[in-house]
Amino acid sequence: MYFPNDPLLPFDPIFNSVPDERARQRMISKFEMDLTQPDWALGYRFDIVLRGREETPFEK
Repeated sequence: MYFPNDPLLPFDPIFNSVPDERARQRMISKFEMDLTQPDWALGYRFDIVLRGREETPFEK
């Protein structure tokens, strides 16, 4: 799982080993205001899809 707008993503060898841009985008969590707790924690959602065309990339 990666976070949006991480300035180090262009240098991450695991993230960049995935050749498909759409697949890489599925590895990035989404900010969720409803999960955020003010003055304490930001909330992010990361859904893992195990099979199918939209599966989350993982090491095989």
